[in-house]
Amino acid sequence: MLFRPLPTAPPRTYAPCRGTSPLHAPSSHASVHAGGHRGRVGRAVAAGAILAAMLLMSPVARARDGESGNGELHRARQALGELSTSYWDAARADWRNIHAWQRFVIISTLSDYEHLSNDQGFHATAMQALANRRGLDGNDDDLWVAQADLDMARLTHMPALLSDARRIFDMVAHQYWDAHCRGGVWWDHARTYKNAITNELFLATALRLYQQTHDTTYRDWASKSWAWLRDSGLINAAGLVNDGLDAHCANNGGPAYSYNQGVILDALADLSALRHDPQDMAMAARIATAAIAASRGPDDTFHEAREPMDMDAWIFRGIFVRALGHLVPALPDGPQRTTLATWLMEEGNHVWATRRPSARFSATWAPGTPFVPGAQAQLTAAALFLATVQDRNGTDDTKAHTQ
Repeated sequence: MLFRPLPTAPPRTYAPCRGTSPLHAPSSHASVHAGGHRGRVGRAVAAGAILAAMLLMSPVARARDGESGNGELHRARQALGELSTSYWDAARADWRNIHAWQRFVIISTLSDYEHLSNDQGFHATAMQALANRRGLDGNDDDLWVAQADLDMARLTHMPALLSDARRIFDMVAHQYWDAHCRGGVWWDHARTYKNAITNELFLATALRLYQQTHDTTYRDWASKSWAWLRDSGLINAAGLVNDGLDAHCANNGGPAYSYNQGVILDALADLSALRHDPQDMAMAARIATAAIAASRGPDDTFHEAREPMDMDAWIFRGIFVRALGHLVPALPDGPQRTTLATWLMEEGNHVWATRRPSARFSATWAPGTPFVPGAQAQLTAAALFLATVQDRNGTDDTKAHTQ
């Protein structure tokens, strides 16, 4: 993802986690993970390094409350405020009624808000949640953690976060990339499925690690990963990314979930910045445009590829619009950028208009559908509002990734 570097700031300190610290609690899945990489020692060491760095920081006042900024930041602040008030459980360092991997999607979106607003009101919460590694299961879960590490590292400049992201990526690369289907990483530790989301996250993480470390190993992994993903058949003739590969290494025709259309947008934008190949941005714009067209229902609102949605899918649109918000400012001026930016603005206005008191949002956007509140709904709304902010701020404000 491409962002303007933050100005250099003095070291900061935040209060340690309240309640029982989860940092040394092993994952409930630790005993079944292949290779022992999720064992008690590795997890405790990584989390302990993060906690040690957190405890060295000092209190900071907010730069501004987000409500005095533009309308979209105000909307995002309200959505995130309700997320914090109604769903944050400080004793568990987690949000209520979410899957473990979704914790790290929320952290990444909180980092976007802080980056765009200079409002540090959610920073301590994000750091506490980042240190909580309970419940993770699968390589995609680990790579969501790496993404959140890198997002918070751009704000804190903590070496422990970059080191943790490297550790995660290196583990997945060395243990779960193999010759089956001519390459790609496995979704699960039992090696039963090669899917889109895990390989998109793998590509995106390799690119970001190269940006931040200049270690050519990550550049080489990014090139190798994109070549495999591009040629794997996962991207279908309509420009949509299907869910995964079947037993014969062919596109399984699985639902083109919106999050699969989202993560690849971030990866392609970063790949374009690395290679200066216009085909990368053209591919990203094609996928984004196809995703919006495929999601539009007869009521003219966004629908997920498979409905009714379950708890996993409630956050998929948040991942898509967050990535689209990163992509749009990177696109050249023209009809595609205008169309995508207009869609974000219209969806944002629609979602805001359908809110309930205290800025509560629904996981379903279509008229006449049941109101489904939850942490995922709050996150998705906030991500949508922030996506519009980034386009209005312009390319220079959102593009140079922290090195």
